[in-house]
Amino acid sequence: MKQLLKNKQFVFVLQSELFSVLSFSMFMITISWYVVDVLHHPQYLGLIMAAASIPRMFTMLIGGVLADRIQKSKILFGTRLIHGLLIGILLVGHSQDALSIWLLLIVSFFIGCFDGLFFPALSSLVTTIVSQKQLQSANTLIHSSQELFFLIGPIAAGAILHYFSFSATFTVSIVAAIISACFVYPGFIKDKKPEKPEVKVTFMTELKEGYRYLRSSSIYISAISIIIIVNFFVFGPMFLSLPILAEQLGGNALDLSFLEAGFSVGSLSATALLLFISFRKNRGKMVLVFLLASVLSLGLFSQIPSLGWLIPVAALIGFFGFFTYIPTDVIIQEKTDPAMMGRVMSIVFLASTAFDPISQTLFSSLMTLGFSARFLLAVFASSGLILAIVVFAKAKKWRNMQ
Repeated sequence: MKQLLKNKQFVFVLQSELFSVLSFSMFMITISWYVVDVLHHPQYLGLIMAAASIPRMFTMLIGGVLADRIQKSKILFGTRLIHGLLIGILLVGHSQDALSIWLLLIVSFFIGCFDGLFFPALSSLVTTIVSQKQLQSANTLIHSSQELFFLIGPIAAGAILHYFSFSATFTVSIVAAIISACFVYPGFIKDKKPEKPEVKVTFMTELKEGYRYLRSSSIYISAISIIIIVNFFVFGPMFLSLPILAEQLGGNALDLSFLEAGFSVGSLSATALLLFISFRKNRGKMVLVFLLASVLSLGLFSQIPSLGWLIPVAALIGFFGFFTYIPTDVIIQEKTDPAMMGRVMSIVFLASTAFDPISQTLFSSLMTLGFSARFLLAVFASSGLILAIVVFAKAKKWRNMQ
């Protein structure tokens, strides 16, 4: 950890990501409250969230190719500046009383697009500025900081909205985005520029190369299967069920915040432990054991009739889920050719971000057919458990990985 924190390149990248998360989380809570409290159109809130998340899934693939072609710090610097500029459009719109649903949809769409370029560049940059032995600590420090600032951002935005105005929150979000860009200014990071290929190839050709590269190894297939199971069968349904279970059990908004905080405490505890514990033996088997534990915890979560007991079980899900996800991410980075890192990590990020909304859409659709949230949680947990057992049995190379 001392060596890692003496690495100026990494510290700059970490600080940039903290301000980036602060900016984004404040932006999301601000526009959510604006839609509900000012425009009085809560029915459009899901559409705005989708406008910010769906394009990210597609531009991540483009971002992976760009990260292998262009200096990664340039991508981070440019996308953070554009992020601040887009929020500035909302600030101007609000000051001119022209901040409509349509403007929110358009700006959210473009923010999602540029975020898709940002994440593959961030993940692949980390592998070039820290040693392989430091990858777990570096990734864990980034993830734990993200989780912390995803808690701080909404609280800060809520306080500013309460005491000041929407313009104030937009302004703070813009400043945070600009500070984020400054920390990853290419002149500070000085990361190497990727070598230009002797023969020019198209984007589609490079995407196909990345896909074939992943398909060439059973380790990558196992890793992506693990990430999909965690997101589709555990995180997606659990997050959607929190307000439903809180309401069914007679809880209020404070009880809901405790449930969400329980998950955050569990995930932060996992990341804190991973900062100081470096697993170098039986990592593959350990990840699979925690995968099984996470889906079993969701099954337990589906059967608990008390709000008080739901909170510690939500913490268990966060703990086991992050102990599954972060080491898997590190193993992928260790096994990947640096020349393919951007494309590989873009597909990994796609697997980790695309399946949450798909899972939640399916969960909601099944509820409209009359199935209860508890029943569906049990079904998702059972299905995830079966798939996790199949992966455990079939993924011999992953299971025997040291």
